[in-house]
Amino acid sequence: METPRKIQLTGRNTYIVSLPHGWIEKLSLGKGAPVYITDNNDGTITISPKQVKKEPKIYTISVTEGEHATMRNIVSAYIAGADKIILKGKETSTYAEKTRQLLSGVEIIAEGDGEITLSILTYEDLDIENVVKREFNVTKSMFGLVVETCKGENNCTEISKKEEEVDRLYILLLRDLVVNTIPQREAVFSAMVAKSIEKVGDHLVDICKSAKEAGRNEWLANIVLNASDVYCQAYEAFTKKELDSSKFKIAIAKYKESYQKADSTLKKQKDISKTFLLLMLLEKCNKIVRYSEDIMESNTDIIFARMETQEKG
Repeated sequence: METPRKIQLTGRNTYIVSLPHGWIEKLSLGKGAPVYITDNNDGTITISPKQVKKEPKIYTISVTEGEHATMRNIVSAYIAGADKIILKGKETSTYAEKTRQLLSGVEIIAEGDGEITLSILTYEDLDIENVVKREFNVTKSMFGLVVETCKGENNCTEISKKEEEVDRLYILLLRDLVVNTIPQREAVFSAMVAKSIEKVGDHLVDICKSAKEAGRNEWLANIVLNASDVYCQAYEAFTKKELDSSKFKIAIAKYKESYQKADSTLKKQKDISKTFLLLMLLEKCNKIVRYSEDIMESNTDIIFARMETQEKG
């Protein structure tokens, strides 16, 4: 018999539905008793007093399609929520090790002739905001390495390792969204912020490599510092959920001023090849600023989503 129930809202984002009294008594349940909710992936859920064991998701991937295609398939299976990934073909050990380096929680549990089985650890209660925060902190440290490189040091190897950590965190976040079927709009917008941060990490690696090639350059170091300030102010607004950040606007204005000075300096350069390289570096800095603006936009989306939820409540 179908029993209609109305969805209630408690707090900011927690929705609750009362359970039928007769069902509670029939199963001898009471306050504090655990129940398990299963998403049936067809628009319905199942509530049970016993945990329903799901069949493990197992993906078999041939490693004979080339490195790019193979790694793409492995990452796709990981994000899709694979519990195990079976690699078949030649050089499975090489791909297994690359997978362990790229993805979080992957371990080899079985190895045979031309076949390796990878097991993926499930992270329960993964806090999306903490993952995004970790991503940000890693990229923030990358800015410092780029500035040092602009001043004559060589941090390309270290910054590449940090960028790999950012990639791992971003892919882990995507997997968590799929495995735990998180429906909240805020989680989606937070994932968009995580993507912007991941892109910033990519550009910082490129800037570091080009800065090493360009040689010592103080004004370039200043540009990177100002881009870093824009980025940090955008993230601060995101964490505080500020709709209109005066600090972000000031940082943007300061960056534009330093950019115009750099552009004027470059116009006086006689070395065409070096000028072109530095112009490419400036464009990379501009992209970091644009990704910072994307973070601000996602932050605005979250704020309005919360306002809409409160109005409905």
